[in-house]
Amino acid sequence: MSVKDELQHLIHELDDEQARQALEYVRWLMGESETLTEAEIERLRAGEAEIERGEYTILEDLRSRLAR
Repeated sequence: MSVKDELQHLIHELDDEQARQALEYVRWLMGESETLTEAEIERLRAGEAEIERGEYTILEDLRSRLAR
């Protein structure tokens, strides 16, 4: 069985929610990203501004704090 045949077989086993998530992932792999909404763009810009102001946590610091 080829990889594509196996993939098609597995797709038929998915429920609707799993199929939706798989479709989103495949679209991402294919470079078909969704367009951001204005609200998402605003949140992105706000996050970038926080980073520029130094308002962020490095992953290692977060892990250390959570491990305590």
